[in-house]
Amino acid sequence: TGTALARLAGGLAVMDHDSKEEPLARSRQQMQDHYDGLLAKGKIKAEIAQAALSRAQTTTRYGDLADCDLLIEAVFEDMTVKEAVFRELDAVAKPGAILATNTSRLDVNAIAGFTRRPQDVLGLHFFSPAQIMKLLEVVRADATGADVIASAQALARRIRKLPVVSGVCD
Repeated sequence: TGTALARLAGGLAVMDHDSKEEPLARSRQQMQDHYDGLLAKGKIKAEIAQAALSRAQTTTRYGDLADCDLLIEAVFEDMTVKEAVFRELDAVAKPGAILATNTSRLDVNAIAGFTRRPQDVLGLHFFSPAQIMKLLEVVRADATGADVIASAQALARRIRKLPVVSGVCD
């Protein structure tokens, strides 16, 4: 939800995916609560909150992600789970879509190896809470394309984050 809120604040559309409806309902409620809190404090106008929330969608189907330009995985720090997710994303994502992992400790090179497009895979490690913390670690894997790194840096600036590019390391 935090990464979704960060992207919504940057004016981007967000498609939140989970295999079950319950976590998606919680995410939608957390987004609503976030904007309700900003409204109550007078930090934004109702039209801005409405516009942001209207750009947020949820789905339980991987196929609904087929037209997305950027897919950010944020599942448990378990390589088996990440492998399953990246294989699904690789199967549905359009050519040229960026596949990102939010991992803070797993090998992004190994994750890129779960796809047929390692040049389009990188790490985008948002620090928690993602909608507040300014740092965004952009992890360049061995095969990550320069265009993908440039796109990640542009995204970071658009959502008011400080991108710091690193390699795969401890």
